[in-house]
Amino acid sequence: MSMPKHALVLFSYRSHKMGYIELLFSRLSKVAEGHGLQLERGSLKDLHIEIKNNHLLVKESLTRKKLTDFDVIYFELWYKSQQQALAAALYADRTDTPFFSHELLSIMPITKIGELARMADNGITLPQTFTSSAREIRKVFKREQPFAYPFIMKAADGYGGKNNFLIHSYKELVRELDGHKDLSFVLQEFIPNNHDYRCIVLGGEIKLVLQRTRAKNAKTHLNNTSQGAEGKMIPVSELPIDAQQQVLRAANVLGRSQFAGVDLMINSETRTPYILEVNQTPQIEIGAEIDKKMAAMVDYIKSLAKE
Repeated sequence: MSMPKHALVLFSYRSHKMGYIELLFSRLSKVAEGHGLQLERGSLKDLHIEIKNNHLLVKESLTRKKLTDFDVIYFELWYKSQQQALAAALYADRTDTPFFSHELLSIMPITKIGELARMADNGITLPQTFTSSAREIRKVFKREQPFAYPFIMKAADGYGGKNNFLIHSYKELVRELDGHKDLSFVLQEFIPNNHDYRCIVLGGEIKLVLQRTRAKNAKTHLNNTSQGAEGKMIPVSELPIDAQQQVLRAANVLGRSQFAGVDLMINSETRTPYILEVNQTPQIEIGAEIDKKMAAMVDYIKSLAKE
């Protein structure tokens, strides 16, 4: 007699206040038993989504298994956790783990969760990253540390340096999670730096590079000009060639080569370039060096106009 196949059924959440998820799974499980299929239930919101050495890794917290431990994955009621569903589908696809439906691979990456998952495994240097629900973040960082303190914790859909914290201890981590219960967070290793760069990509080329530098005595780790940092344009040629290649590769992987604001940080100790994020709507009409940014944008718009 052959061994039953193991399938993971992923819902948006671990439970439903009216028991709807539990009802659906219970009914499906009973039928599956008679067809040589063993089902286990998982939660997209509670997935452990990690990036280690630029590779994506996804674990399911209810079963405590990697997605690759299952023979097949069924995404059920995933639409309330779309960015996590995208990350899980990408991981399954890259590891040849059967899943359905493949429409999930077409979800637009609109938060840092989807963006980072899309960029991983594509030759792009990314910070070590961990994201999950607040409940799971607490558990993981209480028993282990995916990376050392201090580390960065930022809202998955944040912009302009808002809800971006430098965490020095588990106590600080819990305090910020408790104070922002309506937000999803991405946690990343802290990269030593003197400044970072906003690279404006237009038409597949880096047209402008804005170097953003926080004040020497600033009480913040942020280099965002919206948080008081100084921004000045520098020649593209001042960026190392490998950093330029990383910027263009990141924009291309996310399908944003025509227009993107790629945030780049170069480790001040190792000189390794890291891609932080790829903004699909970077600040053009506001922020620093407005005139130069608008001129570059207008020139690009004109170049696309019909003759």
